[in-house]
Amino acid sequence: MKKGFLKSGMAALVSLALLTAAGCSGGGSKNAADNAPNSSDANSGGAPVKIEYFQMKPEAVNVVNELITKFEQANPGITVEQNNVPNPENVWTMRVSTNDAPAVFTHYPHNSIFQKMAKEGRVIDLTNDPLMANVQPAIADLSKINGKNYMVPIGVATLGMYYNKDIFESQNLQIPTTYSELMETAKKLQDAGITPFYFHDKDFNGIRQEVVYKMGQTIPDVESFLDDVMNGKAHITDNPAFKPFAEKLLALREYGQKDNMGTGYDDALRDFANGKTAMWFTGTWAIKEIKESSPDLKFAMFPLPTENAADLKTQVSVDTAIGIPADGKNKEEAKKFIEFMSSKENVETYLSIAGYPSGIKDVQTGLPEISSLTQLISDGKVYPTIERLWPPGMNAEVGKATQEMFLTKDVDQYLKTLDTIFFNKFNQ
Repeated sequence: MKKGFLKSGMAALVSLALLTAAGCSGGGSKNAADNAPNSSDANSGGAPVKIEYFQMKPEAVNVVNELITKFEQANPGITVEQNNVPNPENVWTMRVSTNDAPAVFTHYPHNSIFQKMAKEGRVIDLTNDPLMANVQPAIADLSKINGKNYMVPIGVATLGMYYNKDIFESQNLQIPTTYSELMETAKKLQDAGITPFYFHDKDFNGIRQEVVYKMGQTIPDVESFLDDVMNGKAHITDNPAFKPFAEKLLALREYGQKDNMGTGYDDALRDFANGKTAMWFTGTWAIKEIKESSPDLKFAMFPLPTENAADLKTQVSVDTAIGIPADGKNKEEAKKFIEFMSSKENVETYLSIAGYPSGIKDVQTGLPEISSLTQLISDGKVYPTIERLWPPGMNAEVGKATQEMFLTKDVDQYLKTLDTIFFNKFNQ
């Protein structure tokens, strides 16, 4: 049994959220003049009902308002007020903790604080609810917390290798399907005077994303093993799979730009968009910005190859999922709104803002750039982000430790540092 590692710091979190909420005026929300959540309750006379939709993505405010208008036209007795605020995860935690939960909300099933709240019974269990009927089975499984679904997954995020189509075509290169083919491709590019990879290693967060992705993809039973390490039952340094994993992280850097440690995310995005590199590993969230930066660039993504092509799979995390608090008002209307938001047509509209893969069956994102990744997701060849069970802050420590390894090239010391970060963490 894991110890409650989230108990410490909750008071500080609630205090921060209270300060944040005090400074918020419902910016970006629909009908912001009236911010009282659920101020209109249904009654036997059929009076109008108002529900608050607390959603966490500022880039989605406009498209959500469009969908709300459509929903209200189809449901004249229900008014939906969108609420999008700074520090939404903290504000949500505070509101749920103080019995002021919004009627319907978005969150992330992999988020450790959300998982804690769900386990405490603060969120409605939707496992056998008809709302889950159209969710892709593999995505539903990845979203479970102790075997239960508490949210309806709408959009998912994954990562992969962006590549410049013109560069690949000019060098007669095929998409690599194995790790050895990836390294051969990199060598051919380097020999041709082309920078094979760009890395944004100035940002330990980007490094952390790569590490978590590759651990989950390539180290057998890594999640179970790390659970044993965090419970003090094993050491990372005793697992033979970790050393080649770390060595491959370093080996890729041999084909990167000279100043990888001085390159941030924005720099890498700009340089990839400007054709200065053939490949760049990051998430699907960069597509929109790349297109805005260089509308004429021909690019796409392919899954990061594994040793054997048959083992290929991609990491998935739920980017948008909708749930209902256990003590929320107007649950019937809230479920009706979720049913609307998770319908095929409306999910396609929502996901059009960024082109993320869908958590709902038979939804087309309309982005050919990620077709190979969406096919893996549709085929169920996915795995969850392994950091979803890590205590808060640990992922940053992993990113910083890996960043140090890139500087020192000392793999053995890196493994010792990882062991120090993980060992017995649940018992501290």
